[in-house]
Amino acid sequence: MSVACGVYGYSITRSIELDNVRILPRTTDYKTAKNLARDLDSYQLTAVLIGHCINEKDLFDIEAVLSFMEQLDVIVSKPIELADRNPFAVFPEKITAHKRNCGGGVVVGDDAFFPTSRSEFSIKALGLLQDKEFCEKTGFRTLLFKCIETFRQRKPFVEISYFLLFSGLESFARSFLDERDTKNAPKVIFKLLNFYGFNVREDNPKDLKRSVSSYVYVRNALFHNGEVTSKKDINQREVEFDVFEYLPPLSRLVPLVIMKAVGFDDGSVNWDSWIDRLPFQ
Repeated sequence: MSVACGVYGYSITRSIELDNVRILPRTTDYKTAKNLARDLDSYQLTAVLIGHCINEKDLFDIEAVLSFMEQLDVIVSKPIELADRNPFAVFPEKITAHKRNCGGGVVVGDDAFFPTSRSEFSIKALGLLQDKEFCEKTGFRTLLFKCIETFRQRKPFVEISYFLLFSGLESFARSFLDERDTKNAPKVIFKLLNFYGFNVREDNPKDLKRSVSSYVYVRNALFHNGEVTSKKDINQREVEFDVFEYLPPLSRLVPLVIMKAVGFDDGSVNWDSWIDRLPFQ
């Protein structure tokens, strides 16, 4: 007998075929689907997930991947036996809980405009999450969930968000490159970003947003001194590094790193969007 789960808060207009499950959209109208998914005051039913056997771990991972793409908290309900019932009739149309926090906008294009992108990313990301050896070796699972937790917070704190993103990125870089013991954090993170093809330098006095050291200065001020700013002498000039200035590009960079790690590139992603803020090209 088939079972179904309600999917709340995820923008979808085309069916997605995953391993042993299907995600069916509530509507095929893009504007309606988008409005339902981006409702910040409640979780709207936007799809149902149907399969014969859906375990709790798989649902947990699917929920995380959908949330990542949407950059909003997405809920996948517990399975209910369907029998011959209409799957959209067995779940409430919306769940009112706490206000949802936007992580900055979708990072994988909507299927109304990029028909295969979300399906492709879901398959690749879930496959990687199920690769126990890779996740244990690199800390990829931790990186993904630290990224998601930045907008799942009931009330986002800038210090916590920065900690989650930076520590996730640093830990992944150290594990992926097998350089866990080096004390030179900027060098390790730069090597990872350079490996993935990002336009970044370990130190770049002429473009501080592209300098890994800038983000380390902010990290040190937050973690070691409890301060949101750090002042450094750059080319005989005192420069202030403010967490409110460097959190936005970092919050855009980490999802791009995750997409690189997954091996996802549908041709639409602007890999420099962490700087120019234009997610698609």
